[in-house]
Formats: sequence, C-alpha cells, structure tokens
Amino acid sequence: MKKREFILVASILTTLLMIVGSIQAGNIQTKKPTESLLQTNTVSYQFSQPSVKDNNDFVTLQINEVTNYRNIPGEPILPVVMKTLELPFGTLVNNVRCTITGTHEIQLIKKIAPATKPVPIPTQNQIVQPIENAEIYTKNQFFPDNWYSYRLTGGLNKDNILKTFLTIQVNPARYNPVQDILESIDSITIDITYEQPLHPFSPLSDAYDLVIICYNKYAPLLQPLVAHKNSHGVQTKLVTINDIKDGTYFPVEGRDIQEKIKYFIKNAKETWNITYVMLVGNYVQVPVRYSYLETDKGSAYEELRFASDLYYTDLYNANGSFCSWDTDNDGIYAEWPYPQPPEDKVDLAPDVYVGRLACMFKSEVKTMVDKIITYENTTAGKDWFNRMVVAGGDTYDKSEEGGTNYTEGETVTGKALEIMPQFTPVKLWTSLGNLTTKNIHNEISEGCGFLFFAGHGSPNMWATHNNSDYRNWTGEFSNSDMVKLSNKDMYPILLVGGCHNSEIDVTPINIIRGFLKEKFHYFSTGPNDFGSFWLYNWVPECWSWVFVKARGGTIASIGSCGYGCDQIGDGDHDGIPDCTQYYDGWLELEFFRLYNQQNITILGQTYYQDVTGYINNFPVDTNRYDAKVLETHILLGDPSLKIGGYQ
Repeated sequence: MKKREFILVASILTTLLMIVGSIQAGNIQTKKPTESLLQTNTVSYQFSQPSVKDNNDFVTLQINEVTNYRNIPGEPILPVVMKTLELPFGTLVNNVRCTITGTHEIQLIKKIAPATKPVPIPTQNQIVQPIENAEIYTKNQFFPDNWYSYRLTGGLNKDNILKTFLTIQVNPARYNPVQDILESIDSITIDITYEQPLHPFSPLSDAYDLVIICYNKYAPLLQPLVAHKNSHGVQTKLVTINDIKDGTYFPVEGRDIQEKIKYFIKNAKETWNITYVMLVGNYVQVPVRYSYLETDKGSAYEELRFASDLYYTDLYNANGSFCSWDTDNDGIYAEWPYPQPPEDKVDLAPDVYVGRLACMFKSEVKTMVDKIITYENTTAGKDWFNRMVVAGGDTYDKSEEGGTNYTEGETVTGKALEIMPQFTPVKLWTSLGNLTTKNIHNEISEGCGFLFFAGHGSPNMWATHNNSDYRNWTGEFSNSDMVKLSNKDMYPILLVGGCHNSEIDVTPINIIRGFLKEKFHYFSTGPNDFGSFWLYNWVPECWSWVFVKARGGTIASIGSCGYGCDQIGDGDHDGIPDCTQYYDGWLELEFFRLYNQQNITILGQTYYQDVTGYINNFPVDTNRYDAKVLETHILLGDPSLKIGGYQ
C-alpha cells in the first residue's frame, strides 16, 4: 500500500473508532457547556411605618408586613420577617448584599418591652416579670446590629429531597435603648450569591425506604412488620445493633455506639436512599444521645441534660458534612452552657425521619407489631377515625400572664379543632365541667383519629387546673389509667403538651440515685421546694410510651422528654394568645396544619416537616429555648405510619 493511501485509511479508521467510542446506549454523546455554579437570588420587602402602642411600663410595636417577632428572653420584642430559600444540598453562600431605602427615626416615650422566659411548669402564682438583658438595654447603639441576618441548614424538604435551607431574617425596625430611638425602613433588597455543589447528593440506589434498627433479641419478632411494610410498597430493611457493631453492611465508624448508629444511618441514606428510621428498643437497648443544652441553671427547674432522638435525624450540616453535635470534640453533645453561647454547632434540620418503639420486653414488641399492622390495614373508612378528642384547662394562672386571662389549654386545643374542621370535635375542658378521668377514659374508648392534651405533665401523669384555681388539679390521667382503656383497634395519634410526659430514660434506679443525692429532701412537699421524687422519673416507663404500648391506647405519641416551653399572655400585644404562636403551642398546631392543609399523611414526614418549619421560623441558633423545644420532643411510634391507614 502506498504511503498516501495508508495515511488515508488510517485516518478513516481512527475517525470511526472515535465515533464508536463515543456511542453509549445508542446515542452519540456531545459535550455540553458547563453551567455556571454561581447563582444569584434576590429577596425584597416593603414596609409600612411602625405602630407604637403604650402598654403600662413599656411600649410594643406592630408593622403590618411582618411574619413574626423576636421572642428571645431579655431582648426587645421587635418585628421580623422570616424567609427560607431551598437551594441544592451542599450549596455555599459566597456573598450577601443589602440595599435599604427610606430610613426613619421615632422618639419613644418608654422602652420597648423585653421578651419573658417561657414558663415550664406552675410558678406558685409568682408574677412573671420581663427582665431586660443589660448587655442590650445599657448600650448606646441600635439593636439588632444589622437589618438582616441569615443561617444555613441542611435537611429534607416537603418532597423528602435533601436541600440546603437559607433562612433570612429581616429586621425592619431597630432600637437604641439608651436614647429610646426606633429606626425603621421603607424597603430592603437582599442579593444572595451562592455556589452550587460540584457533586450533588446522589445515593447509590433507591433500595429501601425504611430501616428498622433493633435490639438484637427483637429481630425475629419484627419480621411480620417487615413483610407488612413491603406489601404496602414501603421497602424495609431490618438491622440489629450487632449488625452495626460488626460492620455487616458498612464499615464501622464513630466513637461510641450512638455515633456508630448515626454513621450507619448516614451510610444507609447515601447507599440506599432511606427516608425513615425506626428504632426498636428502650433508651439502653438502642442508646439515646444526651443533649447538654442547659436552661435555668441554678433555679428550681434547672435541666442540665436530657435525652434527644433528634440527634439521629440530624445527619448533615448545610454543606453536606457529618453533623456530630460535638464540634469541639470534648464528648459533651449539643453543649450550650447557661447563660453562655452554644459551644457545639447543631444543625437540627431532619435529614431522615426517626421514630422509636421504646420497647423494654418482647411482649411490647409483639403488641406494637400487631397494632401497626392492624391500624394500617383496617383504619381507612372507619367512622371512629373522624373524631378528635382534646383535653385542656387553665395551664397558667392569670397572675403570671401580665394582664390577660387566657385559659391556655382550651385556647390551643380549640385552635387545633379549627384547623381540623372535618373532624367531629370532642371537647374535654375545665370550662365545660367535663374534664374528668372517667370522661377521658370513655371518650378515648370510643375511638378517635387524634388525641390532644394541653396542660401539665410528668412521666406518670397529665393534669391541669380550672381557671384561677391553682391549688387543685383536675383531669388527672395517669399511667395506671391506660390499662383500663377499651379502644382496641381504634388507635389515635397523640400529641401532648406537658413536661416530661415523653421522658423515655426513666428507670426505677432513679429513686435510689435521687435519695443518695438529695437525702430526705428528695421527698420534700414544700410548696416552693418540691423534692425530685415528685418528678416521677423513677417510674418503669414514661406516660407517653405507656399510652402507646397499651393494648388499647394510642398508635403513636409526640411529646417532650424534658421541661416543656410555653409562652403565656400576649407579650407582643398583637391580640393573639402567645400560647398559640410560640414554643410548644406553635409546634403542636403546625402538626395539624401540615396534616390537614398540606395533606402530609405519613406520620414521620408530618412531624419532621413540622420541625423543619420551626427551624425556618424561629431563631434556634440564638434562642436556647427554641432549640430545646425541638431537642426535647420525641416521636414514639412508626415514622412510616400511614395516618388513617391504607385504602
């Protein structure tokens, strides 16, 4: 072959090989220009002028366009606008620019009212006084420092897709407390430049929806539940604690068993794209993580640590890195010493939906497997599901409210009924004279779809008061009352507002520990100096779990394992009871709104989207009480539960 012909043939063959090499699945791949990873988003607001109201010793503000108020204890109550943007998971913010127009100043005749602390439990008729934070009220400068702030978190959106949430807080009014000058603006424009991730989150497969992590001895008893879930299209994987310790599925990572479990969940998310995690075992068998977020240190109601299953839901920081809850690596988790700033960065936004069956014995596992299967298979279309039972009274005395006289338990449960208008309301209220142990028993035994208690609690009891009667309890419903319930196969979902009702780490050993620590003061019944015996943390199992595991009872429970947080009165003077706008009340009502108005009907998704909404509406990174509301609340039940059952 001549040289010229050889070169021609070689060129043709080379070209053909290049074309063939570019063909995949019958398509010729052409390289597209890379899209810019830098994006810009703009948020703009216009505001009317502030309205200043004189309220006794202080003044308060209203601006029509605001969505919320700063409610951090000791800080001035100022209006804010909260806005959350959903960005690709792992997005980084490069630059934020702010432009404001129309600055105005108003000379005030009194100081702006500071927010009060949330009230955890009865305060023995002591008036709750607002206390000014001296670091703010004695400085001759405007507060807050800036017209806006922002924070980034990473979690699941309402479509169960991992996102980075950019939450912007706009402060349309700032306050100089030394000169008593209010500064406001007409408008604000915020330009955010952010960089999308080079490698978006992409699980290796969609193998499973639900992972059940159980105490080893419970695995055989859970097989019928696995089969049931799979039959309804919820692809389920059963894993034991030993499987995690032995590295059966993924390499073992983590410093202790809690972190090993959390890393396993992270690996399961990235490998199988799981959405739900069910922990089966009590607080020792599937160990809880303790949060060291401190509140009210040194007071009668201090709480220096508490169990938090939210630890297992919060896998990632906003940038996609592992969220350890121990950023200073000292073995103390979610550390927020009172009254200092937090020492650990905690993202809080749920990346999976976690629920716990806090079973102590095999018999409880069998009961819960039967209840879940029966509920999901038989509830749909039943008349009993369309009943909603609420119980409440006067949670806080009017002397604590600063001028109002709300019957808080009735107010918040009444608002819940308004959100759920298609449900037949059953009101057990002190004002109606029908809130009794017997009536609670009878109405639950009739069956209902939802059950909502709002009052005071302990691991052994829920109760409340008649309006202005703060000496006598009413509506007591205790652990021993639950065994008498006769609502078999008619199980409601329970929400409870009350302290320590869901304290899953109770144990009879605490009675010995308490006596050794407090001696005979442990049993004190002084009106202002109760001994810890009366906290009932020595009962075998907590109130909420006893309610769930009962053969009647409920199918699931959402409540607090620590002191609850309620805002009482109307501190922002907007005419709306604060018990419905902040802390526990907001969280409880948002659950019903998401279920009924957003049609989110999987229990774990409903509850944890509630948590995400709270994070996006309140300053959980600067107000320890907001963070505590989320860290103390726990879902006892199946997070993949179909509310109302399958059709």
